[in-house]
Amino acid sequence: MNNRVKIDDDNPSIQRIEERCIDCGVCLNTCNIETGLEKKCRTEDEKSCLYCGQCILSCPMGALKERYEYKRVLNLLNDTDKKIAISYAPAVRVSLCEELNIDSEIPIEELMPAIMRKLGFTYVFDVSYGADVTIIEEANELLERLSNKNNLPMFTSCCPSWVRYVTNFRPELVPNLSTTKSPIEIISTLIKTYFKEMESIEEDIISVVVAPCTAKKYEATTGNTDYVITTRELAFMIKESKIDLQSLKPSKPDELLSEHSKSGLLFGKSGGVMSAALSTVHYLLTGKNPKIGSYDLDIKEPISKKSFKIGDRIINIAVVYGLKNLETILAEKEQYDFIEVMSCKNGCIGGGGQPLVPKKDEDNRIMDRKNSLTCIPKLSNYCHENTAVIEMYNSYFTGYSSQKAKELLHYKHSNKN
Repeated sequence: MNNRVKIDDDNPSIQRIEERCIDCGVCLNTCNIETGLEKKCRTEDEKSCLYCGQCILSCPMGALKERYEYKRVLNLLNDTDKKIAISYAPAVRVSLCEELNIDSEIPIEELMPAIMRKLGFTYVFDVSYGADVTIIEEANELLERLSNKNNLPMFTSCCPSWVRYVTNFRPELVPNLSTTKSPIEIISTLIKTYFKEMESIEEDIISVVVAPCTAKKYEATTGNTDYVITTRELAFMIKESKIDLQSLKPSKPDELLSEHSKSGLLFGKSGGVMSAALSTVHYLLTGKNPKIGSYDLDIKEPISKKSFKIGDRIINIAVVYGLKNLETILAEKEQYDFIEVMSCKNGCIGGGGQPLVPKKDEDNRIMDRKNSLTCIPKLSNYCHENTAVIEMYNSYFTGYSSQKAKELLHYKHSNKN
């Protein structure tokens, strides 16, 4: 069968159910459209799959699925006394109701910690804390590069499909990738270091993350995250465990690694990383917070370009979603200082691990998810205002961009992932 995407047996993110496949070609067409990989070599030994999972969302027969890990997690919860932490991404909580087919008025944001504890997790955290830390590190990294005029433009690196694209197909751009870890990897790293030390925990902690993204399963193979389950897999766990959501009472995640800002939530949509980073860059350059909305980016097109005057600097930025749109930006990359790239349409809210949506409903569903990300009140506006993060930097890292922070919160990208 040559009319379909190639899924190797060792693919960490995607699996094919052979008996369901009718070789219709929809998955291959989707891959070509979403990634532009029809322009790249597809030889037998070429690792062309970016693990983004868009083929899963398009398959009309349900022949393509994420590589399930939720059964392993359930077995760990039910059959061991290990300490298991779970962290959930902002794009998950704005779409879980869809997958569970429950009333969107049910306060799922407030019920998420209760659901996790009912499933048996020892600790519950919010990945948005990791997003706040990512932004602080990334903003400092950008300013250092601008000052040294080194490896510009800087590209975001929180999308593992994009990072894989660079390392496999554009290795000359590897030095331009931000070295800051993704929010998921930061939260897992902090669970196993900072949290464990602060709470005087001697046993190893298993870190599970719920993500809207199938590629995060691949990212976890080389990081501190032990298991990644998708939004759909979390819904399977809830259903199979027969959890009655109506009987649960709202609760909060564990305190140390869960406070987050409104900016941290925006990672779930295209332009969110850029908006959050520019706000913190503004603070670092001027010592003052920007006016609310100064760096809001209402991304409606796959490619967006803007310039901002921050202090005495002009910072030129671009935001891209859908890797097929990259070549336009890469051809003119010297014009920019900072470029955000997300593989999936509209960012993580359109990730390959999200609920399956009929094509006719896709735009409305995406808009609902976008709106849900920005409607949570009583949060600080900016990542650098997160008091829990400030305390961690002061007490554990002895300041921003310290050697310890660089060792724990950054990594070196290698060619050919």
